[in-house]
Amino acid sequence: MKKLIIASSAMLASAPAFAGPGSMLPPATAVPEISALEGMAAIAALAAVMMLVWERRRRAM
Repeated sequence: MKKLIIASSAMLASAPAFAGPGSMLPPATAVPEISALEGMAAIAALAAVMMLVWERRRRAM
């Protein structure tokens, strides 16, 4: 119960900071998106490198 009271009072105390247009938050930045094709290509490239390393180790033994 004590933790609930502390958490709710902290939330209420910080609410004005997020309330309006004069908030103290930094501006949003653009983040590049990865398409499904690019993601699968990256996974395929990693898998190919791992398979090459595994094959070289297997042949070296």
